[in-house]
Amino acid sequence: NNAATSTWHRQDRVNRHYIRSEKEQPQSKTFAAGVDFIRRNHDEENWFLQIETFDPHEPFFTQRHYQDLYPELINDRAAALFDWPIYGPVTESQALADQCRGHYASLLSMCDARLGDVLDEMDRLEMWDDTMLMVWTDHGFLLGEHDMWAKGQMPWYQEHANTPFFVWDPRCGISGQRRSSLVQPSIDL
Repeated sequence: NNAATSTWHRQDRVNRHYIRSEKEQPQSKTFAAGVDFIRRNHDEENWFLQIETFDPHEPFFTQRHYQDLYPELINDRAAALFDWPIYGPVTESQALADQCRGHYASLLSMCDARLGDVLDEMDRLEMWDDTMLMVWTDHGFLLGEHDMWAKGQMPWYQEHANTPFFVWDPRCGISGQRRSSLVQPSIDL
C-alpha cells in the first residue's frame, strides 16, 4: 500500500494536529519520564533504566525549529510534504528526496537534544563516577543510498548494520576510544 494513501499515513496527519509543541512529541515525553526517573532514583543502588523512544523512525516529524536547521534540504522547492518514504526504490524527484533527508536530519537533531537532557542531568547529579550509560540503536535506514528507501531490503548494507553504539563504564573509565569489535545486542548485552 502506498504510504500517502494508507490508513497509518492518514492517522499520522490527524495525530500531528494534537502535537503542537516539542513537549507533546512522544520522544520528548519518553525522555522527560526517563530524566524524572533519574532525578528520583539517582541516590539509590542497583537501578536500571531503559529509555526506548522508537526515534528516529518514520514518519520523520519534528517541530519547525529543528527543520529550520536544514534549509538547504527542507525548502519550498517541493510542493508536497515528504517525511515518510515507502520501503522500496527511490522514485521521487531530487527535491522530494532532499526534503525527506532534511526531515530525517531534523529528527536526528531532536534525538540528540533529548539525549543531551539525560547527559546534562547526569552531569548535574554528578553520576559519572558510579553510573553506566549505554546508547545503542537497532538498525540503520537507507535515505536513497543504493537507490533505496528504508530497511529490510537485501543485501544488508553498512548503512543498515553499522549503527551507533557507545558505552560509559565508570569501572574502567576508558573514554574516547574506538573499537572495531563486532557486537550484537541480543548476545552481548
